[in-house]
Amino acid sequence: MLSDKRLCHGQFGSLANSSGAYRFSTLRKLLWGIENKGLLWTLELILFKAMSPIRTKKKGNPGYLEKIKQSPYDEVLNLKPGELVEVKSEREILATLDADGKNRGLLWMRGMKDYCGKTYRVFRRLETILLESNGKLRKMRNTVLLEGVMCDGSEFYGCDRSCFHYWREVWLRRVVE
Repeated sequence: MLSDKRLCHGQFGSLANSSGAYRFSTLRKLLWGIENKGLLWTLELILFKAMSPIRTKKKGNPGYLEKIKQSPYDEVLNLKPGELVEVKSEREILATLDADGKNRGLLWMRGMKDYCGKTYRVFRRLETILLESNGKLRKMRNTVLLEGVMCDGSEFYGCDRSCFHYWREVWLRRVVE
């Protein structure tokens, strides 16, 4: 039904149960959808959000998806900056991904396969990130950045930003020095 699944979950909220500021923000997002994706796409998205059976009813967390929360593919290594890790094989990593190529919502990008089987140092842990698409803060668990492991932009039309790849701990193996 929708080709852009990234926008399906949590981007548009309920207009009826919201404050005035939130309604304005939601209206702005709806107008953006109509302008950039088309009216049909925006209407499909609204219907999808209204009929989504997997949304939870937890107070204070209306957009969190139960299927992501209960992922069996979560490994806790509690890695610290400076520790050596080996990136698991592509086959081991692909076994931790869902049908959309994600582990608990984090996309495994094709360019990351070049780092499989190699050893790197943990640069830092990720606890919180800012989503550029909507300006919201997102909590991260069991995710790290590796020293010198950055996106080369080849998958994104030659992008020059050199962003760090985000690595789930389940994709890594601790190396004993």
